Amino acid sequence: MRAISLSLLLLAISCAAPAARPAPKAGLGAAAPAGARVARVWHGRTPAARADEYAAYASEAVRKFRQIPGNLGYAMYREDGPSESHFMVVSYWASREAIHAYAGEDISRTRALPRDAEFLIDPEPTVHNYDIVAADPAP
Repeated sequence: MRAISLSLLLLAISCAAPAARPAPKAGLGAAAPAGARVARVWHGRTPAARADEYAAYASEAVRKFRQIPGNLGYAMYREDGPSESHFMVVSYWASREAIHAYAGEDISRTRALPRDAEFLIDPEPTVHNYDIVAADPAP
């Protein structure tokens, strides 16, 4: 009887687990790409109920980063909580000058996506631009 109860409990837990999202594409989360000198980091929060929709929207938008001169790549991260989801985008740049060409004079100001106001909770007005001092690129 105890084995059946344990089996039913495990079955109930597995059925209640949230659906898994697809695995990230190879290379995501790796160290800065070769030649990157600056990592630009943005953070935002959405209601949990809109997180999948925002992830799809933002993923499509950040793909365009690679068309910007001086951009060497990016990664988008997500952490889900019970009531809201956090997103972080790290974009890699050849220089601060390249970021200035993209973001303008004040590179600490956020360049919001057109629909961010529709999704984000208290959009953050600034980003952080970190000089890369050490990295371990993937082989």
